[in-house]
Amino acid sequence: MGGREHVTEEFEPLDPGLANTYWARSNEIRQRCPVAWSTGHWSETDTGFWLLSRYDDVNAAAQSWERFTSALGAVPVQYDLELLRLIPLETDPPAHRTIRRLLNPFFTPEALKAHEPAVRGLVVELIERCLAEGTTDFVSRFATVLPPRVFFELFFGEDPAQIAWVYEAIDTMQTKPELAADMAPKILGWCASLLENRRAEGRRDDLVGTIAHAGHDEDLTLSEKQRIEITYLMVVAGIDTTASALGNIGYHLATDPALRARLREADAAQLDRAVDEFLRFESPVPLAGRTLTEDVEMGGCPMRAGERVMLNWLAANRDPAAFTDPDELDVTRDNAGKHLAFGAGLHRCLGSHLARREIRITIEELCRLTTFELPPATEVQYRSGFTRGPLAVPVRCAR
Repeated sequence: MGGREHVTEEFEPLDPGLANTYWARSNEIRQRCPVAWSTGHWSETDTGFWLLSRYDDVNAAAQSWERFTSALGAVPVQYDLELLRLIPLETDPPAHRTIRRLLNPFFTPEALKAHEPAVRGLVVELIERCLAEGTTDFVSRFATVLPPRVFFELFFGEDPAQIAWVYEAIDTMQTKPELAADMAPKILGWCASLLENRRAEGRRDDLVGTIAHAGHDEDLTLSEKQRIEITYLMVVAGIDTTASALGNIGYHLATDPALRARLREADAAQLDRAVDEFLRFESPVPLAGRTLTEDVEMGGCPMRAGERVMLNWLAANRDPAAFTDPDELDVTRDNAGKHLAFGAGLHRCLGSHLARREIRITIEELCRLTTFELPPATEVQYRSGFTRGPLAVPVRCAR
């Protein structure tokens, strides 16, 4: 560190022991040293990164893509970018803006209205299966099933039952990135076949068809590898983060009958606020990676160009300087909507409106149940990975 004064923390992004203590550890670091140097790993070969934990610092870094670039990697533990680049997440303008313009029309609130009846139908179908079992695991039977069904059926036109291995492969890539070199060829090959099929059919009207035919004009030039990487990111972003969010929300609804009763009577605006508060309180994506393009000083700490920086969304969303009583879940919180669970700035989550819709409909339907509860003395364990959610939420449910 060239003799610079700094506080050093031991913080490994994928440490299994961190999963259940993430909040306490993040709060502790933010209070003691909001800009800290960690000795943790961010790739198989590289260690050491700055960890930002205050809301204002994290938000400022996310807004400043010129200084905090995503083009050198945007995930906590970095894949080999020659093997897999998450496009458009791991690009900056002008390419980023052009690719987002290509994808945005599929994820606007107006475009998603057409899918709402189908999404609700899937939510109801999965809840009915849970009800038939009486006692079930909400994570494996609902939270990890709904997002892939929504995405594969409604956006990709694929049968999720035939490609269950895709979700398993993504989970491995997210929790054990050291295995990416083994897993990536198979899943990227599947993405390639989707694109080839659309071109063979001459289809351009859906998301996959749009990607398949993109990059052949003067405004945007894409290689086939880049089209495959865009398709891969659409799959990952469409299912993994939302699954973790649903697992977190299911846990809170199952442990707080008064909360379910309140949300049962909530109007649309109140439900939207509740969705934001759940996302603030249990951020499904804890960290994002950036790389400095120039020297920056933040929190009195001089950081140098080329150094790695982690944005702790989770810590920022529990910052008392931004949210009163941040460790309390308050679905009436006035400023819940300023949370950073979807990121901020240029790279804010493309699918945020879809995720919010899935979450809102799930809350509505779960709160109609007379019984949705965690058995007494149940201890819930959390997964470590690029996303954070419960491994299992056993529930008793009845209408």
